[in-house]
Formats: sequence, C-alpha cells, structure tokens
Amino acid sequence: MACATSPVSIHQASLVPSGRMLAPQLVSQVQAEPTGSLIVKRDSGLMGSACTIRVFVDAVPVADLAPSEKVEVFLVLGEHIVGVTSNGICGGGVAEAAVVIFPERQKILRIASGQSGDIYLQPTAF
Repeated sequence: MACATSPVSIHQASLVPSGRMLAPQLVSQVQAEPTGSLIVKRDSGLMGSACTIRVFVDAVPVADLAPSEKVEVFLVLGEHIVGVTSNGICGGGVAEAAVVIFPERQKILRIASGQSGDIYLQPTAF
C-alpha cells in the first residue's frame, strides 16, 4: 500500500484556503434555519496529489481540496448527498455518500485514494 493515501485527523488537516472555497455561504454559521456541521477532509499522501478534489453537497460545488485539507460546512438538518471528483489531469472517478445532518452533532467524511487511483468517500473515526 505504498501509493495509497493515509488518513489525517481533523486537527491535523488544514482549512481549505478561501480562494478554493466555492460556496462560502455554506461556511457561515449564521443561518435562518437550524443547521448541523459536516467536515470533509482529504487524506495525506502522493496518490492524486497533483490535482485538487472538488467537493459537492447536493450538486453544489463547495471547495477544491488539496491533500491534508478540510472544509467545514453548515447544512440544513436532514439528508444530503456529498460527492467528490478529481480536478485536472488526475483520474479517480466520482464517489458519493448520503449523510444525515443532526443538530449539535458533527458528521465527518474522509476522501481517500487507493493504489488504483480510485477516489473513496467514507465516514471516518479519525
């Protein structure tokens, strides 16, 4: 597994720079409706590191993440679909996951790349 990526904790991951935030309205905690937190973080490692990975929530582009970066968004409570796809020349395809956002609870998803270069999006304990 020399080429696979490695998980980083939410404390080790850097916030995505504002220049790669595509939906800043989702980052603000000031919302008219009750919201919950979703953190999407990308693993460290060389696999796919030449490209950013674009994060979508309900088909809305949210951010472009480099390795070891994260984005936190505040979403209306209920079910949402999170998707990720590689930007640029990198392969990897598309990965999606359904998440349910609850009040005062944080949902964390991890973006990983395997030896084949495929992108994975999955819940994480890290």
